[in-house]
Amino acid sequence: MDTRYLYICFALFLGTTLELPAQAAPPLAKQKPAKIIEVSHQTPQGNHEILRGKLLVEAIDGSVLLEDDQQILHIIPGESIAEQTVLSEVDPLTPKQLGQKTVASLPDGFSFITTRHYLICYNTSVGYARWSAALLERLFTGFHAFWSQAGLEVRQPEQPLVVIIFSNRNDYKRAAEKEVGDASHSIVGYYNQLTNRITTYDITGSDSNDPTTRQSSSSAGNLILRNPQASSLIATLVHEATHQLAFNAGLHVRLSPTPVWLSEGIATYFETPDLTNSRGWQSIGAINEARLELILKQFTPGLISRFIVEDEPFHNPDEALIAYAHAWALVSFLETMRREDFCAYIAHFNKKGPLELDTPAERLSAFKNAFQSEPDDLEQEMLQYIHAIARRTRQ
Repeated sequence: MDTRYLYICFALFLGTTLELPAQAAPPLAKQKPAKIIEVSHQTPQGNHEILRGKLLVEAIDGSVLLEDDQQILHIIPGESIAEQTVLSEVDPLTPKQLGQKTVASLPDGFSFITTRHYLICYNTSVGYARWSAALLERLFTGFHAFWSQAGLEVRQPEQPLVVIIFSNRNDYKRAAEKEVGDASHSIVGYYNQLTNRITTYDITGSDSNDPTTRQSSSSAGNLILRNPQASSLIATLVHEATHQLAFNAGLHVRLSPTPVWLSEGIATYFETPDLTNSRGWQSIGAINEARLELILKQFTPGLISRFIVEDEPFHNPDEALIAYAHAWALVSFLETMRREDFCAYIAHFNKKGPLELDTPAERLSAFKNAFQSEPDDLEQEMLQYIHAIARRTRQ
């Protein structure tokens, strides 16, 4: 089930989505000013476009990274910019304005609801939209409380977090292919760092195209929980929602050099579903039995040392599954046994800016400084921890 994670949160968006890999790292970013600009530029298709938003990075070659009023990131090559103007501060969109603007960019038939922290855009039943919103709000509350109690400074999102729900898998795949390519055929949802949105579809299988359908949220929940694949489906949604939370609460910075193992390890730590609960998820840090079983069967010495310094194991189809299991195990171990050091390690990376790069040596140094240990030494401690968990679960 882990093919859903392989390309979503990192390099994909700079390559596949933009189709301009060289733009991903404008050379020698010289500033990250918090100012509002208007940029007139030519798109790769030759069209003239005007964008307004927050200037996050400006490179020596004139390329800019801009965040618009929907929090969508735009990487604009310097040679395409005709004019750039600094604007005075502008008022942010209200949740209603954000919903209207988001729905206008989607296929016909979408509506939206807002909750305390989310904007849910959907063309399925309102009951399913509300069930999803309730699950996400529960996760939001748990996520923020968990990391605050751990000692990390977490922040509230500036705008509601956007979730797009298609009524059926076919419509979802057609839309998702534009962002994730062929991966859309094997995943039920994903988080995109560029758009800051989760995209998914109605996993009840009801295929309702009428957003006014009077299916209640409890009915939608019951349909999901009766699905033989409920555990995997809910785990995927919680996993991707955890990514979105981490990038909006200050644990990670979008398009920064956050190690894949850290981001994916945290998401797998949160993803474990609870099918006895009507929302399908209840608590944080429950034993992820699928990951535990895999690492017990295929523990790979040295893998942790490798993915601490490079992300390749997560992009290699031959070892991605086991890399995710190791990432879950390492995060579970560090959060339980070395929480203070782990929070310091997270804080090291949340200070990194968009489009910065880290060398393998820098990544290794950051790990050793945080934990005062070599990765191989911590690997042995983690293995003992995992075996202890396994013994407890089998009693």
